Amino acid sequence: MKKLILTSVLALTTLSVFSQRKYDFDIPGTAKSNEGIYEWFIDQLDDTSDSLLNEMFNTIGVNTDSIQWEYPTDLFFVCHEKGWDYYSRRVYSVNNRDKIIKCYDKNISENKLPHSLFHLGYVYRDGVTTLILVEYY
Repeated sequence: MKKLILTSVLALTTLSVFSQRKYDFDIPGTAKSNEGIYEWFIDQLDDTSDSLLNEMFNTIGVNTDSIQWEYPTDLFFVCHEKGWDYYSRRVYSVNNRDKIIKCYDKNISENKLPHSLFHLGYVYRDGVTTLILVEYY
C-alpha cells in the first residue's frame, strides 16, 4: 500500500512539473528566444482576449508565426541608456469589454530598426482584460 501511494504521489508530481514547464520560461521577460512567447500569451488569455490579440496583429499586417518579440533582447534598455533615438514606437490597446483597437504613435524617428519588435502586456481588473501591444520599428 505504501508503495502504491508513493508511486501515485511521484507520478502526480512529475506530471505537474512537466506540465508547468511547457515553455522554457516562466514569463516572456525571461525567454531566451522568441519561440513560444505568442503561444504563452494565448494560453494565459481568455477566448475573447486571444481573439482580440489575433485581430490586433491582423490589423497591423503581422503574421503571428514571425513575430519578433522585444523580451529576449535588451534593445529597448540599451536605447534609453545611450540616449539613442533611432526607433519609432506605436502603442495599440484594446479591452475585452469595448473591443475597439486604439493606436497611438508615441515616438516617431526618422531612423528605423531593421524589423519591428513587439512587447505585449495585459492587465486584468474588475472583469476586464486590457491588452497593450507596443511596436518598436
